[in-house]
Amino acid sequence: MLNTSKLDAVRAGMEVITADGKHAGYVVRVESGELVTREPERHLPLDWIRRIDDDVHIGRHYYQLADR
Repeated sequence: MLNTSKLDAVRAGMEVITADGKHAGYVVRVESGELVTREPERHLPLDWIRRIDDDVHIGRHYYQLADR
């Protein structure tokens, strides 16, 4: 999992990108160990985050989000 200082870089409106380069939503907030997104609404575990730059990159492929 990313350390707390890196999580501070997550901002509302950032795009969430899957490991296969697909759009997984936009960040609404971080709460209770999850990244909450909109368009579509999802609750993604913070330990899925692999990198934060202008976007939040997660270590899951798009098809793996079907249950979220």
